[in-house]
This record gives sequence, structure tokens and C-alpha cells, in this order.
Amino acid sequence: MLFFDLIQIALGHKTELSHAPSDEEWKELYALSKKQTLLGITAAAIEKIPAHQRPAKPLLLQWYVTAEHIKDLNESLNIKAVKISEMFYKHGFRNIILKGQGIAKLYEIAQLEKYRTPGDIDIWLEGSRENIVEYVRKSRPNSKVVYHHIDFGEIDGVDVEIHSTPSWMNCYFTNKKLQNFFSQCKDDLFRRCETLQGDIPTPSLYFNSIYILIHIYRHLFHEGIGLRQLMDYYFVLRQGLTESEAREAMEVLRSLRMERFAGAVMWIMQEVFGLEEGYMLTTPSEKDGRFLLNEIMISGNFGQYDIRVWRNNNESDLSHAIRKIKRLLSFIHYYPSEVVWSPLFKLWHYFWRRKANNTK
Repeated sequence: MLFFDLIQIALGHKTELSHAPSDEEWKELYALSKKQTLLGITAAAIEKIPAHQRPAKPLLLQWYVTAEHIKDLNESLNIKAVKISEMFYKHGFRNIILKGQGIAKLYEIAQLEKYRTPGDIDIWLEGSRENIVEYVRKSRPNSKVVYHHIDFGEIDGVDVEIHSTPSWMNCYFTNKKLQNFFSQCKDDLFRRCETLQGDIPTPSLYFNSIYILIHIYRHLFHEGIGLRQLMDYYFVLRQGLTESEAREAMEVLRSLRMERFAGAVMWIMQEVFGLEEGYMLTTPSEKDGRFLLNEIMISGNFGQYDIRVWRNNNESDLSHAIRKIKRLLSFIHYYPSEVVWSPLFKLWHYFWRRKANNTK
């Protein structure tokens, strides 16, 4: 597939496309890059391919303008991420920047750190949920709380989500194991914040090898996931875990019933991104990987292109919920635990949110 070739050219695994695309094919490649939030990455690939394979000048200029805008956003957001982290630290909260600009730093290995499309800032503060919510609501009384974070709103033009825990799982039992894992890691992670000056505090490679995969897993069920998040995970793995770290990471993932999902992701790492076997956590599963990749190509970035989860005009809440449940049930053969527990978690979370946000 030309699109996957373009990705692997950006990553340095290939030097040219299998053939020079037609104008129509280039339009499709642009649309796919936009859908998967990889316009910056594919722009970097275009710079590397022979001139005769590049798109026509109007589309090429449009692509490059977008890439320059992405580079400017990254430069600005890197500065703001440091300032935001330092602000919370001065207010008494050791902290870690999750995902986002912390992951973007890992793209340096392929000189692509400026080409990753940035988003908002997710920051994990040390402390209990109660203390964090109390702190936020002193200045932002209307901030909404969900299980794992509270919306802080904008700081210097950037949306900020403050996490009391990095993530969750639908299944009560696996979620308990996950929260125990976070608790075991947090002291070492927050200690990293104290050793940095003028830099973004980021999680360890070992932590991200588990956390970023969980982030992908969670979004798969709730709205959909795109290749940008999978590329983030490629760069996590590409840093190179030690044998013991890889073994321990898989032990954690097995305890969370994610071994099958890990195998699917490893196949995508190999097929789409060209990841070498030595960097993988487990054996790739082609069957599971093809199913997952099909979902990713349908959904686009965070499910924004998936008509199965769109809210139609004049559609009732019940009808919309039924369509989302049908999509969720398509995963039951592969990931039964999270699918079965999803309605129970959503019901519990609905009432939990009402109480936490004092809604009647």
C-alpha cells in the first residue's frame, strides 16, 4: 500500500515509493494522511523521495504549508509544556507530562520530532483525586471531573487535562491491577520531575511501553484510534527496552488480559511501520493485527471519521447508543473482558460523574 510505503520512507526504512503515484492517488494519500493525523510525517517522507515521484506543485505546496504549521505548533507547545509543568511544581505538585510532547521527543531518533501533529497537554499530578480537584476548583470552579482527569481549561492558549491517574480499564478487576501498577511506578516517575530544569518531565521508557499501549486499547473501545497513536508506540518501542524490561512489560500486559491485543499491535508495528523483530514485546499476530488495522483505517484519528459513532441529526439517544453498542460488540471475540464490562463501567461512571460534578 502506497500510504504505508510513505510512512516507512519517513521512518527511514525505504527510500522511494513502489511507483510514481498519479494525481488521483496523491489526493488519496493526502486524504489518508489527514484522516490519520500524519500530514507532517508524510510531508517529511515526500522530501526524501525522488523528485519525479512527488505530487503536483499545488498539492505539494499545500502539504508543505501544513507541515510548517505543525512545526510551529510543536515549537510553541514544547515551550508551553515546560512552563505548565513548572507552574504546577511551584504550586506543590510534582508532575509528569503524559503522551503528547513527551512522546514527540522520542521522534528525534528519525528527526521527525517537529512533524508530529500536537494536541492538548495531559499532565499527571502527584496527589489524591480529592486534593487535585480541590486545587483546580479554587480557580476553575466549573471544571468537569471524570474518573481519570479533570478539565483545567486553557493555559496560555493550550487545553490542559489534569490527571489523577493516567488511565483506566472497563473491567473492575483488571482496572484494580492497573491502578496498582500506576501506584507502584509513581514515586520513581515523579522523582524525575525534580531532576529536570527547562525540560519536559516524561515517563520512563518502561512505563510508556505499557501505558501508551493501554491508551490505544482504551480509545479503541470508546471512540476509535488512528495511526498517529500507533506511530507514537512505534517510537516508544524503537528506543529499545532491555530484555528484562520487555519481559516485565509483557507480564503486566498479560495480567491486564492484553496479550492478544499486544500481538495485534506488534503485527501493525511490523507491517505498517517496519519495526524490527528485536524491538517487539511479543510475537506478532497477523489475524488479530489485520482486524485491528482495519478498525484503525475506518476510524481515523480518535474515531473522527467513523460513521458508526457519529451522532446523526435528530437521532435519539437510544438509537445512537444502540449503534455504538453494535460497534463495541464487534470486538467481543477478540477482547471479551473489556466489551462485557463496558456497559457496567459506563453506567457506574454516569452516576459517579453526577455526584462528583454535583449535577442533579
